[in-house]
Amino acid sequence: MQIATYVVYELLIRLNELNADVGDFVSCKKTEQGIAVQTTSGELIIPESLYHRQFANPAEISTIELLSLL
Repeated sequence: MQIATYVVYELLIRLNELNADVGDFVSCKKTEQGIAVQTTSGELIIPESLYHRQFANPAEISTIELLSLL
């Protein structure tokens, strides 16, 4: 699976609106746990299902789901 980096960027923008300490995008890679995203503040894991929903229909993702990534 190739990662559409812009989808990760969009998720980071949304996460930064909730918590500015998320940091800026550095890199990402596919892992068994999902998409591992390295930011200037550390690493977070985005489940593949959430990644695909951000790609297909971002409005489906609730604030609670986004907060669970932090």
